[in-house]
Amino acid sequence: MLAESGKARRGTRLGPFLLLLFFAACQAPAALLWLLAFIPSGSEPAAVACPSPQSCIAVGQAGLFLVSQNGGQQWLPANSGLGAALANFNLTSIACLSGGQCTIVGNQGLILQSTNGGQSFSITNVTTNGNLTFNEVVCQNSGTPACAIVGDNNTLLLQSSAGAAWTPDLNVLTAAIGPANFNQVSLLGSSLWIAASTTSGTGMNALLYSGDGGQSWRLLVVPQALASQGVSGVGCLSVSTCYVDGTGALLETTDGGATWSSSLLLGAGGAQMPPSLTGIYIGPGSTIYAYGQNGALYQLTSLSGGAVSGEAAVPQILPPAASQLKFTGMVCPQALTCYIAGNSLAISGGIFYASPSGSSGAGSAGVP
Repeated sequence: MLAESGKARRGTRLGPFLLLLFFAACQAPAALLWLLAFIPSGSEPAAVACPSPQSCIAVGQAGLFLVSQNGGQQWLPANSGLGAALANFNLTSIACLSGGQCTIVGNQGLILQSTNGGQSFSITNVTTNGNLTFNEVVCQNSGTPACAIVGDNNTLLLQSSAGAAWTPDLNVLTAAIGPANFNQVSLLGSSLWIAASTTSGTGMNALLYSGDGGQSWRLLVVPQALASQGVSGVGCLSVSTCYVDGTGALLETTDGGATWSSSLLLGAGGAQMPPSLTGIYIGPGSTIYAYGQNGALYQLTSLSGGAVSGEAAVPQILPPAASQLKFTGMVCPQALTCYIAGNSLAISGGIFYASPSGSSGAGSAGVP
C-alpha cells in the first residue's frame, strides 16, 4: 500500500466523483451535508424521534436520554421521569405518534411509554427474560396495528391502538423462518414486513410478511445472488414497493417481493469494499435512506434520462468522525431536516443533523 503511486490513488478517488457527475445528469439528487451535533462526552446514542418539529429525543446505551430544542444542533440530558432506573438498560429504539404517545424499547425486555410527547415516561413492561433485546419499535398514526416491536428470539409484539396493551404475536412462528433475531419492521396499514438475521448476526435471505395485521405470515425470498450475506433492514413505501439492505446489498421490489433489483451504490465501487448496510428509513416525501456500519449513509433515488434507469444510492456528505460509527437510528421530521444516531464500542458516539448541501449548518433552511 505504501508503494502505491500517487496516480493510482488519484484514480481511485476520482472514480466515485466521476460517477456522481455522470449520474447528476440522470437526475440523481444532491447529497445532503451532515454536521456533527454537540452531545455529552461518552454518549452512545442509538435512536432519535421528534414528538414535534421543535422537540426531539435521542436514546441510547446505559439509559441515555437526551433532548434537543434547537434543530438537533445541541443535545442535553433530560429528565425522563425515571431517574437512575434507566442506567442498567440499553435503549435501542424510539417512536412517537402525533397525538403525543411515545414508546422506547431496549434490552432486558424494557418498554417505556409516554402520553405527553416524551416529557415523562413510565415503565410499561420488563419481561422476565433478561436476555431479550427489543431492536426496533415503529408506530403509525392510522391503521391497525398502531405499533409494532421486534426483537431477538423471533419476538414480535403488537399494539392494536395507541396506548393499548402489548400483545405477543405468536402467529409469526408459523412462517418457519427458524431461530432468528428480528432486526427491523416496516408497518403500513395492516401490512408488516420484518427483516431478520440468524442468532449469530448474519442477515437472512427472506423477509417475513403479513397483510392482515399479523394474523398470518409467509416468507418472501430475497435471491442469494443479489444479497450473498442476506438482508438485515427493510422499509416500504407501499404494499408493493419495498427496499432491503445488507452487507454489499441494497435491493428494491415493486411487485410485493416477487422480484428484486439491485440499486447502484455510488461511491462503493472500484477498490472500495461494499458497505455493510443494516437499516432502511422512509422519510417525508417518500425519501429513502439506507444506513449501517462505518458511517455508511445513502439516499436512494430513481434514475431517469440518459442511458441509465433504475435506483441509485447517493452517498451523503458526513464529517470524518462518522466513519468510525455504526448508524442505528434515523428520523426526518420534515423534508431536509434529518437526524441520525451512531455509536461505537471504541469511541464516543454521535448525532448528525442534515442541512441542504452548501449551507454552513447554523440556521440552515428546514431546521427549526
